[in-house]
Amino acid sequence: MGPNVFRVIMEALVPSAFEPELPPNYLIAKRKLSFTSSYESSGPELDLLETSAFELSEMLNAQLVTSVEIVETYLAQIEQHNRRGRQLRALISVAPKHELLKIAKRLDDERARGKLRGPLHGIPIVVKDNIMTDMNLGMDTTVGSYAFVGCTPKKNATVVDRLIKRGMIILGKANLTEFCGLKNPSMPPGWSAVGGQCQSPYVARHIAKRKLHWELSAPGGSSTGSAVSVCAGFSTLAIGTDTIGSLITPANRAGLYALKPTVGQIPTDGVFTLSKTFDSVGGMAKSAKDLVALMDALMVPTGRETTAPPVRSPNFRIKEDWGGLRIGFTEPGIWRQWLKSGRINSDAEKFMRTKYDAVVQSMIAMGVDVVYPVELPPLSDLSLHGKNCFESIVYYEFKECLGDFIKQFKSTKVHSLAEIINFNLEHPELCLPPTCPNQNDLMNALQTGVLRDQVNEAKRHLLQTGKHEGLDRIFEELQLDILVAPGDAALSSLAAAAGYPTAACPLSALKLNGQPFGLTLTAPPFSEAALLHFLTAYESSFPPRALPLPLSSVPLQDPHPEPLPDKPIIELILHEWDTRRFNCSADALADWLNRRWKKSGYELSAETVCEVLRSNGRVAFRGLGDGEGGAFSR
Repeated sequence: MGPNVFRVIMEALVPSAFEPELPPNYLIAKRKLSFTSSYESSGPELDLLETSAFELSEMLNAQLVTSVEIVETYLAQIEQHNRRGRQLRALISVAPKHELLKIAKRLDDERARGKLRGPLHGIPIVVKDNIMTDMNLGMDTTVGSYAFVGCTPKKNATVVDRLIKRGMIILGKANLTEFCGLKNPSMPPGWSAVGGQCQSPYVARHIAKRKLHWELSAPGGSSTGSAVSVCAGFSTLAIGTDTIGSLITPANRAGLYALKPTVGQIPTDGVFTLSKTFDSVGGMAKSAKDLVALMDALMVPTGRETTAPPVRSPNFRIKEDWGGLRIGFTEPGIWRQWLKSGRINSDAEKFMRTKYDAVVQSMIAMGVDVVYPVELPPLSDLSLHGKNCFESIVYYEFKECLGDFIKQFKSTKVHSLAEIINFNLEHPELCLPPTCPNQNDLMNALQTGVLRDQVNEAKRHLLQTGKHEGLDRIFEELQLDILVAPGDAALSSLAAAAGYPTAACPLSALKLNGQPFGLTLTAPPFSEAALLHFLTAYESSFPPRALPLPLSSVPLQDPHPEPLPDKPIIELILHEWDTRRFNCSADALADWLNRRWKKSGYELSAETVCEVLRSNGRVAFRGLGDGEGGAFSR
């Protein structure tokens, strides 16, 4: 292939998420608009939409910035756009600021003394809110459900201890699809009763009646908040969990690098999971280099884990050349299915195929050992007797997983699936609003008549079709190290059936709505090092990931947030919260206070009440009041 052809291919790969009619000063203003800080800094500006953990670490080593300053900067971005501004609702809770700054200062002091815990020393990270954090970190573990608000875990999940041991700062708990999606089959991805609807910072834009309008794009689920937190500049890194693509899909739609390791490689104690067969904790990052360091921290036991089982040495390295990898690419017919479903139009389908084919052709031009196209078995092969094998296994294992999770609380309001269902029925204004008015999945899991023999048959079928006759056969016949498919292809399902780890990397973004799309890849069990090799080589070979427009460039839903009230009002809010029962709902307290003040004309928004409560150490969430006040007051 000639150099001119190669140049054309590489130009075709440059992310082009938005139409040409961008604001003329966009490229000039981008970095400035992305930087938000609550302090005056003489150091370099941080473009929070783009800055990686690797870059932050270099700046820390060069003494250009401190961890205290980094934490303050991310907190300012969260304050501006999590529940206010763009209202992305990526985080359910944020650790108390004074505690975060104390931790950051201690890590800064350690660095000054020459003590470094690892390459991510002093770097913020967010954790999906189905992963337990000790109460001394100042955040609940809710799984998005009010049934777990106020419950006290016995200790951190092991993965949280591993992050802290490596010097990372747990900034907040990420929103998610409630119960990781197993509540209501029509529940929107990224919605939970406690967190509300998480939204993607990638937006569609169109002109109507001579005005520019913005629409939000689908963020995917269930690790939605983890992905949005990273791509929206709330954190550089995030932890999520994956059952069958629930970490990989939101990462693809946020233009991120992500890895779901082989099931069992990372401990899941203190983690709410749907299935012991399929679930794994994984990581997300803006950069493949960041992901290498993060997965190393997640997968290597600390010295405190004296009872940890023997693990394979990850030996993860940043490898910027393709080395001896032999890579298979599937035929990208998945986008034809999108076209039939009405999710995209024919132009978008053609655009996505062009980007995908350009990657294949450019890798061939680089001399990479590529096999293309590779045919995957149809997804229908994974069904048995016309039934979804994944569903029967998850329903069967869910109750045991939930029971194990509940046992790891020191105190809790609910002790079983039946009690959770009853709690939701008793508090419909909080737990079953119009957005998600029922809990059919939970009911079905409670009443499921699936027998152990049926589950074992489903597992054997998935292994036979997904592993032995599926991926094992493909990898063996074609002598592959890596298999790559479009991000929303069925590869995540096939890999889950076969017990293979999966990863994601960014490709480009759609012109029609700005939503990123990427690649999903898989490799045989315990081949995480090969997947990370692909990701780091890919990052060094192809153009950068597509970014959302700066958050402040979008018309804000609340451009002038209500100021905090004076001290006497704050004291009254805290007094009523502490002496009456509002079920942790800031909306219920705001409703009660505003009715009390009706004649005076004074009124506070629920958002301001919630901010007052949280900033004063109370566990409060946005949720609907009962409209009458009786249910929440003594």
